[in-house]
Amino acid sequence: MKTNLKSGVFLVALLLAGCVGASVESQTPEIAAQPEQETQPEIAVTVNGQPITMEAFQRELARFEAGQASLGLQVADQAAYKQQVLEQLVEQELLRQLAISKGIVVSDESVDAEMNAMIEQRGQEYFDAWLNSNYYTLDEFREVIRLQLMTNQLTTPVVEAVPTVAEQVHARHILVNTQAEAEQILARLQAGEEFGALAAQYSLDVTTKNNGGDLGWFPRGGLLVPEVEDAAFSMSPEEASQIVVSAWGAHIVQTLEIDPGRQVEPETHDRLVRKAIEDWRLGLRSGADIQQLITITS
Repeated sequence: MKTNLKSGVFLVALLLAGCVGASVESQTPEIAAQPEQETQPEIAVTVNGQPITMEAFQRELARFEAGQASLGLQVADQAAYKQQVLEQLVEQELLRQLAISKGIVVSDESVDAEMNAMIEQRGQEYFDAWLNSNYYTLDEFREVIRLQLMTNQLTTPVVEAVPTVAEQVHARHILVNTQAEAEQILARLQAGEEFGALAAQYSLDVTTKNNGGDLGWFPRGGLLVPEVEDAAFSMSPEEASQIVVSAWGAHIVQTLEIDPGRQVEPETHDRLVRKAIEDWRLGLRSGADIQQLITITS
């Protein structure tokens, strides 16, 4: 029920890690040179009137496919991953436009400093080979770095808004498959049986059952199951809930303690940061004029 998800602002230096993108050693297909054309480039999608070309989309697809191949992964749903790649390009354009609207400017010197740090870490030969195997020109990758530095500035206030001290509850729960099972356990609790013992015997939550169903301390947004969280925050200490139904099953929740200003545990804070950034990213599309001009097929 609790999560160990780590979070934090994405660092562009991760692009040089072996687990992201194509490895230097991987063999990837060459992109055929396109003859010069007088016609206008084909547009895949427009974002607030700003076009993203099919060429840019195809190059991003090639990077994604090369990265998957280098990891030995095979994509089951090709249409889905192509749409995902297109959505990532849309998000990048939205980020770029937002940064411009806020007057955020990243200097060439800042970009050079980031790039030089990467080269110092891995070496010039590795860096050049990585660019080549991922279909990046040096100028293209410089713009990747520039956008990430802009994004870091945009997300800094989002991260800083996540509290390190917050109202928290200490609660425990019993999880079973059906409401009928929960009703039987609830009747036994009301008859005086001990909550922790019943949790150890019947709860399906393997992460907490051996500890009497103890969920520990958590702030709002700190649990993976909002129904359990809402129940815990709605009760007084030592109060037990009626049956709470979620996608996981049927729960009985008991609030043990309440602290109006408790330090948030690092792992919980990381999860709250990740959620705040994800919510912020989803909000980028609010009010945006996004016109997809191509049909994605497998």
